[in-house]
Amino acid sequence: MIGDYAATATVSIRLVDYVTCAKGGRMKRTIYVAGVNRKHLAEQASSVPYWLLSATLLRKYPSWLDPYMRNRSVIWDPGTFSEDCISYHGYRSYLDRYAKSKHMYMQYDEIGDPEATAWYLQDMRRRGYEPVPILQPGGDTGLLQRDGLVFIGGTVRMRDDERMRYLDSLLLQPIKARVHLLGMMRPEWFAPYNSAVQGDNTSWIPRDAWNRRKTVSEWMKEYGSQWVAHKPREVVQMALF
Repeated sequence: MIGDYAATATVSIRLVDYVTCAKGGRMKRTIYVAGVNRKHLAEQASSVPYWLLSATLLRKYPSWLDPYMRNRSVIWDPGTFSEDCISYHGYRSYLDRYAKSKHMYMQYDEIGDPEATAWYLQDMRRRGYEPVPILQPGGDTGLLQRDGLVFIGGTVRMRDDERMRYLDSLLLQPIKARVHLLGMMRPEWFAPYNSAVQGDNTSWIPRDAWNRRKTVSEWMKEYGSQWVAHKPREVVQMALF
């Protein structure tokens, strides 16, 4: 059973550490590479030491993955956005077998069902796991005051104006947690929020013409440690609309 809270907390603090420069108002953010599920993708993304991996996409844990896990900061995601996602029991068994003590891992969740998601968090903690919680729209915003790191999900498919209002309601106020914006990497979604210190994205994977407008090497420059200029909400709003 994994669940070494001390180790997880240490990694969390190291990975999500952010700095706001006194001069220029720049903030350090970490953008995780997401979507690695083939050896050739792992090789292409190997220059970035921050990976978010899906237990669903890697359900049959491949032997080629282990060499790429060395000296890499890893977050495990159950991958419940997929239609044929791993089961709750399967996710726990997967973590027991493959997640290392230095890895972070998200709670199991049910997209669109904040009550079920809250139950999974409570049950995982009852069983001795120490997952990072996921806050979905309609979920318990108290997580932002109680936990050190919280993943915010459910925003990728929102319209820009809807997403802006939702994130403003959560993050334009004093909170304890540092925040990972699931599926987000564009600087303008981090610029107004001091607490939004991490994100992830799969845009680098050359699925279609839009993704292939840049090479993978060019995409990789947008992942890992990034410096984002802090911008007040009204400046970002003008840029978006």
